[in-house]
Amino acid sequence: MALNAVYYDPAMDSPKLCQDIFAILESQFLFGASKPSFPAVSTVGKVRILSIDDGAEDLAMASLLRLESSLRRLSGDASASLSHFFDLVVGSGSGALLASLLFADNLSAEKASLLLSETRIEKSKTRTRFGRLFKKESKVFNKIFGEATLKDAVKPLLITCYDLNTGAPFVFSRADAVEADGFDFKIRDVCEATMCQRKGSKEVKSVDGETRIRVLEAGVSTNPTSVGITHVMHNKQEFPLVNGLDDVFVLSIGGSGACRSDAASVAGASQADMVDQSVAMAFGESRKSNYIRIQGNGINAGSTAEDILLEAYIESVLFQGKKLMKETNTQRLEWAAEVLLKEQQTRQQSNIPTVFIKPVATPRTSSSSAMTLTTLTGSSESPRY
Repeated sequence: MALNAVYYDPAMDSPKLCQDIFAILESQFLFGASKPSFPAVSTVGKVRILSIDDGAEDLAMASLLRLESSLRRLSGDASASLSHFFDLVVGSGSGALLASLLFADNLSAEKASLLLSETRIEKSKTRTRFGRLFKKESKVFNKIFGEATLKDAVKPLLITCYDLNTGAPFVFSRADAVEADGFDFKIRDVCEATMCQRKGSKEVKSVDGETRIRVLEAGVSTNPTSVGITHVMHNKQEFPLVNGLDDVFVLSIGGSGACRSDAASVAGASQADMVDQSVAMAFGESRKSNYIRIQGNGINAGSTAEDILLEAYIESVLFQGKKLMKETNTQRLEWAAEVLLKEQQTRQQSNIPTVFIKPVATPRTSSSSAMTLTTLTGSSESPRY
C-alpha cells in the first residue's frame, strides 16, 4: 500500500501561525485554565496596569515624572496625577515603595519625588537602591505612611514578596484587605519588609495579628507584571469586563539593563527578562498597542535614568529575543500618555464603569491613617475614578 504523500506548506511555518499556537499554550500556563466563554459585551475601555520592578527606582521615578508631565500637558489639567490614569499598580521591592506612594494617598509623581528627596538622608556613591538611601528605615516609613494600611489605598494596590513560613509567594493586596482584616497590613511594615537590607528575614503581621508573613530579603518577584495581569484577569468583582488581554493596557518599568557581575543581580535581571518575554508573547500582536516595557537596553554601561529615557526602545519579539526600535523610551512614554488620556476621556463619556473598586465595608477606628501623607506633602487632592 502506498503511503500518502506529505507536502510541505510554507504557510505552516509562518510566524503568525507560531504566534497563534503559542498564544493558546501561553494562556493555559500563564493565566490558568481557560474559562467558559461569556457573551460578548460592549467593552468601554481597557483596564490600565502600572508595574514597577524591584531595583528600578531611579528609572521608574524619571519615567513617571515624564509621563505625568505629558499627561498634564495633554489634558490641560495641571493637578492631574498618575493614580487618575491607572486602575491598578503592582510593585516589588523598591518598586513597592513607589507604588505605595502613588496609590496610598493619591500622590502625584511630582510630590512623591519631592517626598523621597526630603526623607533621603544619605545617598551612597556606588549604590542606588532605596533601602540603602535611608538610615533607620522603620522611622522613615513611619513618618511617610503613619498608620495607613492596604485598605487606605485609593485604588487596587499589589505588592509581591516571598513568605518563608509557607515557602510560597505572597501578594499583599488591597482587594484582600477589604475582605478581611487578616489580609490587611500596615503599608509601612510591608514596604520595610520588602526592602529590608538586613541579613535574613523580617516578620510582618496583619492589623489583627492573625496572619504573619516572614519575608525574605529582596522579595521574590523582580518583575511583578504577570502578577498584576493575573489579578485583573481573575478578579471579576473589580474588573468584570476583562475577557482577555485585548482588554488590558500595561506599562511596566524595569531597571537599567546594564550587565551585572554578582549572582543576585544576574538572577534578578534574568527573572525580569523572562517575565517580560512571557508577557509579550501572551499579548501577541497586541503587545504593540497594549504592552509597554521601559528599561535600559544594556548597551551603555553607567547610563543615568535620563540617559536611558533617550535610548532606543527595546521590544520583546516572539522567539527572537529583543529588538531595538527606532523610537526612544521617551517617545514611547509620550505615546502611552496619549493612550491613557484617550481612555480617560472615553470613560467620562460612558455610563458603564470599567472598574468597580471594592469599598471598605466598615471604616477603621484609627483612620487618621492616610492623612499622614497629606500632612507631609500638603496635598488636598481627591481620587478620581
